Amino acid sequence: MQYNSTAPGQIRESLISSINSLFTCKKTSFNSPDTAFSRTRKISLVQTVLFVMTAESGTVNNELVDFYGENSLPTASAMIQRRNQLKPEAFRELFLHFTQKAQILKKFRGYQLIGADGSRVNLPYNPSDAFSHINCIQGRKGINQVHLNTFYDLLNDIFLDAELQGIREMDEKGAFCRLLGRQKDSGRKQIFIADRGYASYNIFGHAIHNKQLFLIRVPAAFAESMYKGPKHWLEKETEDESITVHIGRRRTKKNAQLQNYHCLSKSRHYDFIEPGSDNTDALQLRVLKFPIGEDSYEYIVTNLPKYAFPLQTIKELYNLRWNHEVAYRYLKYAGNMVHIHSLKREFLIQEIYAKLTLYNFSSFVASAVGDIKKKTEKYTYVLNHTQTQKNCILFLKGRIEDLTSMICRYLVPVRPGRKFKRNMRRQSADTLNYR
Repeated sequence: MQYNSTAPGQIRESLISSINSLFTCKKTSFNSPDTAFSRTRKISLVQTVLFVMTAESGTVNNELVDFYGENSLPTASAMIQRRNQLKPEAFRELFLHFTQKAQILKKFRGYQLIGADGSRVNLPYNPSDAFSHINCIQGRKGINQVHLNTFYDLLNDIFLDAELQGIREMDEKGAFCRLLGRQKDSGRKQIFIADRGYASYNIFGHAIHNKQLFLIRVPAAFAESMYKGPKHWLEKETEDESITVHIGRRRTKKNAQLQNYHCLSKSRHYDFIEPGSDNTDALQLRVLKFPIGEDSYEYIVTNLPKYAFPLQTIKELYNLRWNHEVAYRYLKYAGNMVHIHSLKREFLIQEIYAKLTLYNFSSFVASAVGDIKKKTEKYTYVLNHTQTQKNCILFLKGRIEDLTSMICRYLVPVRPGRKFKRNMRRQSADTLNYR
């Protein structure tokens, strides 16, 4: 078995370089640009950021002992003061700066595949925080949550961009459009894949106007309502139809003559036509329907060309979207995003972006170590993602020297086609520090 044993050290140095790059943007990163981290202290900028990234499920005092050891151990108050010198934007800037160093090694026919999805992050109970607190069950105390919207590279296992929203202002579709706009100048051939929560003419319009390719699952009712003609529509078990949909804001005779005209009310977002305007917009779309079980069908809307992306390829692409769901599981549990160490909103944002950076660090390391596989008569074994992330935490804390050999010691079998019933249960978060 061959692997690159020096790569983890190089990636760590790259991470430290990204942390130190915050000194070049002090006004946007530090609360006191002239004095923050300007003098030699027991806790440096690098140590402050790495502590937030690698903090696990213990209290702040226990995490400090684990991070520093018994020598030169700072107090919890000292760490809190250091974190207060950093704006939440510093951790977002670090996440983006470090992520931009990623090498997009795996592509699908030359395209980078980007999944769009959102997930709620449970926070410690804090009824005074209007940003995250909501009473959702009558007769019971409320909960605190934020909504994390992300773009994720489905083949390279990297979170590319993220946006946080308070639970009261949650708007996945709006976040998708903003994230999409930030990708239009990437210079890469990309395909954006999303679930049916993103079925929206506004999203289709943003992608088409930005000349971006997308593949989005939609509800059956949405797909059936797209066509306004008299003929039967999507009645066969398998369909692949190309149509033109016209979008407008007014019901006029002229607009009524347009093919598949949809008049959107003032309450519905469509950023390319102002409410009350006579303007219209034409969207060239492709609608697919195919069975996924007995009396169960999937509906896809895309602008991928039929000659290059036939039905079977569309199925394959959408199936890869599940990698995003799995990534959220690793991010929350292996990466300890479920363990929040503060009630303060600024610190919450710090921790969430820090965990995203940690996830990408572990992905960079796994990619650099190599595609380690071990085959037996029954299974093919690959790297254990959870153990890789845990070992990366220990590596950043200085507890492991040869990270590569440790990662390669833990392999798990690939079991294709495994299915489990999804058990929904109420979850909460533990408050580990009341500062």
